[in-house]
Amino acid sequence: MLFKSPEELVVKDETINFSKYFNRIKNNWQWIVLLTVVFCTLAFLKSPLATNSYSATSTLMIDATPLKPISLQNLPNYDPTQKEFYATQYALLRSNVIAAKVISNLDLTNNTAFMGTDTSQHSSIKAKIKQWLIDLKQPSDGSVSVNDSLTHTTPAQLKALQIFAKNLLITPVDKTQLVMVTYTSKDPTLAANIANAVGQAYINYYVDINEETNKKASDWLTSRLTELKAQLNTSEKKLTDYLAKEKLVNTIAVDELANSELINLTNRLAAVTDKRLQTESLYTTLRGNRHLSYNQIDSISEISNHPQIRDITNAETDAENVVAELSKRYGPKHEKMLEAESQLRTIRARKDRMLKRLVEGIHKELESNQRQEQELTAEINKKKEEFQSLAVKKLHYQSLKQEVDTNKRLLQAFLDRQKETLATDNYKDSIAHFTDYALKAYPSGPNIKKNVLIAGIVGFGLALCILFAIQFFDTTVESSEEFERYFALFSLGDLPFVKRLAKKKGPIDEQTLNIKEKPAFFEGIRNIRTALNLALTPDQRTVMITSVLANEGKTTLAVNLAQSLAQTEKVALIHVDLHNRGTALSTPKGLSDLLNNTLSINDLMAKSHLDNLLVIDAGEPVSDPQQLLSSPRFNAVLDELKQHVDKIIIDAPACLISSDALIVAKISDVNLLTIAANKTKRNDIEQAIHKFSAYGINIDAAMLNKVM
Repeated sequence: MLFKSPEELVVKDETINFSKYFNRIKNNWQWIVLLTVVFCTLAFLKSPLATNSYSATSTLMIDATPLKPISLQNLPNYDPTQKEFYATQYALLRSNVIAAKVISNLDLTNNTAFMGTDTSQHSSIKAKIKQWLIDLKQPSDGSVSVNDSLTHTTPAQLKALQIFAKNLLITPVDKTQLVMVTYTSKDPTLAANIANAVGQAYINYYVDINEETNKKASDWLTSRLTELKAQLNTSEKKLTDYLAKEKLVNTIAVDELANSELINLTNRLAAVTDKRLQTESLYTTLRGNRHLSYNQIDSISEISNHPQIRDITNAETDAENVVAELSKRYGPKHEKMLEAESQLRTIRARKDRMLKRLVEGIHKELESNQRQEQELTAEINKKKEEFQSLAVKKLHYQSLKQEVDTNKRLLQAFLDRQKETLATDNYKDSIAHFTDYALKAYPSGPNIKKNVLIAGIVGFGLALCILFAIQFFDTTVESSEEFERYFALFSLGDLPFVKRLAKKKGPIDEQTLNIKEKPAFFEGIRNIRTALNLALTPDQRTVMITSVLANEGKTTLAVNLAQSLAQTEKVALIHVDLHNRGTALSTPKGLSDLLNNTLSINDLMAKSHLDNLLVIDAGEPVSDPQQLLSSPRFNAVLDELKQHVDKIIIDAPACLISSDALIVAKISDVNLLTIAANKTKRNDIEQAIHKFSAYGINIDAAMLNKVM
């Protein structure tokens, strides 16, 4: 392929190109303006025909926490700190609940100024169409809809609700608690009455809610008080019966007595235990040294420190001192020595007896201490069991007492609430009040400026939507960039669209263009010429130009490209559309005459008056052009032309209309495809490329014509 192979071209992903939409708007701005003007004109002509309407406005102030002349709190409670509160009130003002109250209070279903009259056949047909559309959404078995069966709404009431909602306007005043209620009607008096009635119905709605809620609360409190009194009596009886059964008078005193006894016993047990441990320690020492003599036992500190042992030990020491003293003065047989020794023996014998009795006494004392400890432990355990039993009784007593106290508090709270409810039963309170009544209505329609403006916006928007829809479903190619995004072909360049000559059947040349059109048009031709010269090799001298369909500007491209090339070299332009004849540069004789050997190249060159450009027209139409184009004579004509010119430009028929372009493409060095921007569809281009590929013929490049 001459320029780029399909493998070398990067096909871009399709993205939304907003410039295409802007170009569509720019190129069709006249239609947008026209449609907008038409809509504005229709709105202007229709507005004076409409019946004048009147609007009346009343103003309410919504206060969720109004000042109460009494200090008691009503049962209905609202939280004004929630941002949804005021939005809820505005929705309530627009609700069917308020509308139904106003319609009933003013008897609007029987008011012809409100309901209107359907006397025309058109209105009847319109009503039938509406009813038919409603029936499509409802069962056709004649059953009543759920809402109608629940609310018992008649057709007249339903129509009144629709009319009411259509003409009612609720407008909150920014950064205030005020809300304006506006109603529009053909009757100014009716408009004012309805605007005031909406506010009053809204106020009465909350008054009715308060009364109904207070009544329900009073009835419920009365029935609930009876139940609470019965519950209190039952709980008090249970408490009294339990005290009598368990013989409990003062659980606090009993707790203190039991606690005192338990502490006393615990202290006694601790003292006995200490004494028992001491005795047991002494007895254990004696038992562990029972093999010792009493003299040796006396050396034990626990024994020697005993008061009686200590006294007799002192006496023994004194007797021993006396004997020792007498032994220094007297002999062993002396009377005083014998008396002193006898006294010492007596003291020692008494000491032995005393030690023996002491050991026996310690054993008995140990046994006594053990018995006392066991008895005190048993007594403490008994007291603990009694104390635990008393604690269980106390818990049950406290549970019964708490139930009685709870029932008393609950009963008292309900009694207080009943008094508050009865005290506020006749007090009329609402969360809103009037700040301004609707005293009269003012003309509000028709607003011609508003209607014309809205119609203009609608017309403008409709025109844009139509153009966007056309552009969205448009499958044509707009520019070289878009062409290369979809097809693996190189684009040599673009030729601008000359709107003034859009319907001209012949090729566009220098004589048909004005001064403003020439620069852009011929700049595109020069770009294509430059790209072609840079790509062609010296051996590539035959260039075929075809198109997908007819009237895509291939002849214009061929003629102007040939003229541009002729400025620097010799060029031959051949028109091979043998089905037709006649171009801007047509001659009496042409290609069909050359192929039939009734004319020669020299004859044509002798008659040509253009410098460096030889134009060979199609000549006389023939019945079978393909036979002539596929003949050896056509190749011979091209070879003969190459001896006289540097390049040959062949203007071939559209490839999807005729197969002539395929025959010519087989013998051409370069094949170019002309695409009409915003006209040739992508499917047609793809079909043309596929047709060439099926015969092994390459399309080397494309050229876009009529680019806006």
